[in-house]
Amino acid sequence: MKNNRDIFTLVGILVAAFCLLGLNLYLGEVRINFGTIVDLLGGGTAENASWSYTIENRLNRSLVAFSGGGALALSGLILQVFFRNPLAGPGVLGISSGASLGVATVILGGVGMSSLLGNLGLISAGIIGALGVLILLLIISRLISSSITLLVVGLMFGYFTSSLINVLFQWASESDTREYVIWGLGSFEGLNGKEGWFFLVGVLMISLLTVFLIKPLNALVLGTSYAGSLGVNLKRSRLLIIIICGILTAVVTVYCGPVSFIGIAVPQIIRFIVRSKNHLLILPITFLAGSALALLADITVRLSGNALPLNTVTALIGAPIIVWTIIRMNKTGAKV
Repeated sequence: MKNNRDIFTLVGILVAAFCLLGLNLYLGEVRINFGTIVDLLGGGTAENASWSYTIENRLNRSLVAFSGGGALALSGLILQVFFRNPLAGPGVLGISSGASLGVATVILGGVGMSSLLGNLGLISAGIIGALGVLILLLIISRLISSSITLLVVGLMFGYFTSSLINVLFQWASESDTREYVIWGLGSFEGLNGKEGWFFLVGVLMISLLTVFLIKPLNALVLGTSYAGSLGVNLKRSRLLIIIICGILTAVVTVYCGPVSFIGIAVPQIIRFIVRSKNHLLILPITFLAGSALALLADITVRLSGNALPLNTVTALIGAPIIVWTIIRMNKTGAKV
């Protein structure tokens, strides 16, 4: 009965995610009927030439929200199990801060997004920054046996990179500062043409690597000692977790900005709803729930006429969940 309920939950969240994906294509300042939307997606033409651009923009935005939200939620779940801390999230290792430092170096250094380097330079710098922190973490992880200590090291990396960004602000022009601040508010907009599809495929391919983490995660729920007694290679699992979560976080941060709360809040919702302890089921449910929350947040942003920043919307949704989690932990002493 428990498994049937969880499978029903998976199907329900899948349907909800695709419904929200459809609403993302339909809702907006310009209303286009579903028949025209289907024709345009199938390669047809519309009576209004601007509608093709509108639907292309909404589709790219929806694909990025779907895959980006899912990636952040998936990373958050894995990190929470690994660190046995329900307040761990994708930014906890400092990787998103590393990506932000790379982006800040480009923008605050005077090379804006509209410059000769364009988005390619921005994305490259962000990935270099994220991978720089990731490589340092991989080196340090060989010297540290405690996951909690590694978590603290990641937090210190985050503080350190944030300090470097603050230093860069001292030499940046007003326009460059404004450009970086806008990027830091988060957005699923910005990809054109087939870029949204490439983003979706790339994120899904990296996310599929989590299939190798199902057994370790199932064991780690009961502690590292228990996992070791079952023959789980803890060093290899730790390395794989850092690589997968690091790359997913870096890619999403570079394209969408440092999107907050999705990676922390969604796993809490899933942990409350899903009764199964098998991550073969929990991982896809979490990914789809993250996708649904990101799509809902993006719909809210667009219905506000883009007046509300993405991180404002995710904070309005996620912050109460985090407070609820802390209260629940205090009452029950519950752990991951």
